[in-house]
Formats: sequence, structure tokens, C-alpha cells
Amino acid sequence: MLTPFPTITMRQALPFRAITLLAVLFALGCNNSQVIEYERKIAELERTVDAKNTRLVEQKSSIDELNRQLDAARGVPDDWAEKIILPERLVIAALSGGANYDDKPGDDGVTVYLRPVDRDGDALKVAGDIRIELYDLANPPGRNLIGRYTVSADEARGLWYGAMMTSHYTVKCPWKNGPPAHPEITIRATFIDFLMKRVMTAQSVCTVELPPSP
Repeated sequence: MLTPFPTITMRQALPFRAITLLAVLFALGCNNSQVIEYERKIAELERTVDAKNTRLVEQKSSIDELNRQLDAARGVPDDWAEKIILPERLVIAALSGGANYDDKPGDDGVTVYLRPVDRDGDALKVAGDIRIELYDLANPPGRNLIGRYTVSADEARGLWYGAMMTSHYTVKCPWKNGPPAHPEITIRATFIDFLMKRVMTAQSVCTVELPPSP
């Protein structure tokens, strides 16, 4: 069985090299002045290595200290995202659909009930921007987007409704250019969480009541 050679660090190797070099020099008959010069260069090289090692230790200490300060500034552990409650997905509540805003025959738009929910499915009142897009997919391509509505995080705060059985944002989306041509409307909702900038989307289909034909 072969015995591996021991590992020699650069710091340990320098004296070993010095002894070897001196032995070679004496064997070759070098004079004392040459030996002294070589010893001086070896000592200088050792000091250089020591200085570099010291700087590396100092830099490592500085990095460790900055990391400690950063952790203190955060005030939370590194795995904080796993421990706090964050919205994971967006839900369009089943009651979303056509809405009559003026009590006249026919719906005047669509009311969308949105719930950002956590990983357990519980609704969260979290700040965020809301975008609603309504599509009449029975229209020809290029004409199926019938309305786009945006709500800022500041505006959304006033649209939150929380009660024992339900909690949601209520977004009213009146028709932009009159009633659609077809009763089936596709709702696409986007919620951008203000804190983490997570983008969550949801899509649903509803039926609206069209006004009577003239």
C-alpha cells in the first residue's frame, strides 16, 4: 500500500526550500556572500507571504462583521420569507360577474371580487396594484379585449371588504364602450404585491345580462 505524501503549505514549504537551496549552494561551492543574498531573498519572501495572510484574515473579519451588521439591520433571520405570511396566489371569487349599476334592464359592467390568499388558502389584506381585463372571446381577433381597468395600491385599500364569511377586494368594471356583443365574458385579473413585487394572476368566465334589443 502506498503512503501519500503529507501536504505542505506555502508557509511550511519556504524553510524547507531554504534548507534545500543552501545544501545545493554549498555542494556547488558558492561563496558566503551568495548564500547571504539568497537567505535575504527567502526571508523577504516569507515576510511577503505573512503580510498577505494577515490581510486575508483582516478582510475575512471585515466581511463577517458586515454580514453581522446586515443581519441586525434586517431584524429577521435569513429564512424570514419562509416564516412570515405572504400572498401565494390570486383567487377570483365565484360571485364575480355581471352587475347592474343603474337598475335599468341589462348589466352595466362586471364586478370582480379578488382575494390574495396565503399558502393555506386564507385571504390576506395586502397592499398591491390591481389590473382587470375583460374579454369577449366570441369577437374577432383584435377586438376581443373590451375593457382594461387599473387600481393603484392606494386606491385598492378603500376597496377591501372583510367580514366573517368573506374577505376580498371589490373592483367595479363598467363597460368602456357600451355592452358587449355576447353574454360570456372572460375575466383576467392581475395583482402585484406591493411589498415583494410578486405578480399573481387569475382567470375566470362569467355570464352577463345584455340589455333588451331595441
